[in-house]
Amino acid sequence: MRWTGQGQRRVGPCDIYYSGHIKERKFGVGFVVGERLRRRVLSFTPENERLATIRIKARFFNISLICAHAPTEEKDDVTKDAFYECLERTYERCPRHDVKIVLGDFNARVGKEGIFGTTVGKFSLHEETSPNGLRLIDFAGARNMVICSTRFQHKKIHQATWLSPDRKTTNQIDHVVIDGRHVSSVLDVRALRGPNIDSDHYIVAAKIRTRLCAAKNARQQTQGRFDVEKLQSQQTAERFSTRLALLLSESTRQQLGIRELWDGISNSLRTAATETIGFRKVQKNSWYDEECRVAAERKQAAYLATLRSTTTRAGWDRYRELKREARRICRQKKKEAEMREYEQLDKLADRGDARKFYEKMRRLTEGFKTGAYSCRTPKGDLATDAQSILRLWREHFSSLLNGSESTTPGEDEPDSPIDDDGADVPLPDHE
Repeated sequence: MRWTGQGQRRVGPCDIYYSGHIKERKFGVGFVVGERLRRRVLSFTPENERLATIRIKARFFNISLICAHAPTEEKDDVTKDAFYECLERTYERCPRHDVKIVLGDFNARVGKEGIFGTTVGKFSLHEETSPNGLRLIDFAGARNMVICSTRFQHKKIHQATWLSPDRKTTNQIDHVVIDGRHVSSVLDVRALRGPNIDSDHYIVAAKIRTRLCAAKNARQQTQGRFDVEKLQSQQTAERFSTRLALLLSESTRQQLGIRELWDGISNSLRTAATETIGFRKVQKNSWYDEECRVAAERKQAAYLATLRSTTTRAGWDRYRELKREARRICRQKKKEAEMREYEQLDKLADRGDARKFYEKMRRLTEGFKTGAYSCRTPKGDLATDAQSILRLWREHFSSLLNGSESTTPGEDEPDSPIDDDGADVPLPDHE
């Protein structure tokens, strides 16, 4: 992921849990959790820039996912041994009855040798196992796990997960490993070449059969904001006033209590506003116009052309050129949109429209803010579940407001009364 630090971010409808290097933008692992699974996340445990674990609540067995990024073949044995030792500790810390799935970039080629038995499937892209592949097989075999990436028969183009810089050599180095007890739950594993992620790796998709836990709370419907600017139009304001008066006369016709009366007024206001002025349309990426869309389509068409077996060097150069052009156009459009926003901000300030001014100012200057979805314990561990976070804050404020148990009241400061000397102190003036 090449992000620094550890934690959680909310990007659109998804939550991103990440574990990266402390200072440098290298390596990094993480999980992107969709809106459907947001309530099922039990905990997230970042280990380092190469390992992280997330637990998902399911119906019969909870699921522990371990994301891994193993060292390459060129690394020394000390680095590789340290990674697999940390992987073993991470695996052992997972609850015993969880469905444990280890997935990620292992930089390991797994062969078709029959000596590995049921640990490796029969449909690997490679004939021989690399040294990193032997380490992965030893790790899986010692824990009765199965490498599912080689168990399903696909075309070679759907087995390769990494494309070398020469655009000719392909390897299968990204794998999905699961407990042997639950290996039948994995229905398919294959590489997807169609999505263009601007990487030398292809997306690897695993289709897994499981039952998720039923939601305890029904999903709340979020209501948008009313477009109150339309009320500046005299015609719209009259229609809103007429409709609201009619609804209020119907709701207040009978004698009701104060709570029922307020509910009727609130519902009348909401109904009249919905029917007459409607909701404000949220427009994201307003700078993305037809020119950006055409540039993105041309880049995607060139990328799909590179997936053909007859692709030449000129085809790859064409794709790189179109990719640079698409990035340049998007950056230019975004900069022009920002300049227009600043010009509108100046006009609002000159006009004295404080409401729109501060709303636009807040949107332009807020930037990225990490969500308060995690908290560190006194030992430095990261807690992500709600109960642990509440307990940590309760202990923090208890010690902050009540003091430590070792100190007694009046030990540090004498309990002396404050006397009024009767001096006439003038009120502070404007200066």
